[in-house]
Amino acid sequence: MTGTVVTVDHFGNLITNIEARYLEALVHPVLASPAGTCRCGAPTRRPAGRLPRLVNSFGVLEIARAERSAAEGLGLARGHL
Repeated sequence: MTGTVVTVDHFGNLITNIEARYLEALVHPVLASPAGTCRCGAPTRRPAGRLPRLVNSFGVLEIARAERSAAEGLGLARGHL
């Protein structure tokens, strides 16, 4: 599965174009990025630095980083695959 970072919000969360329906069958989706590979877990409260998988109000995958910027931590910006 390949997706693109559509935008980065003011918290540093990465909003992608990957629709929630594609994530339903995956327990732990693996996301490849220019900064390496990150394994995203279920959407729960995590210690700083962990990357929870969220489905936002637009119904797409959003990658957050507890108390830090996911964009900075992964070295990703708008347009990255």
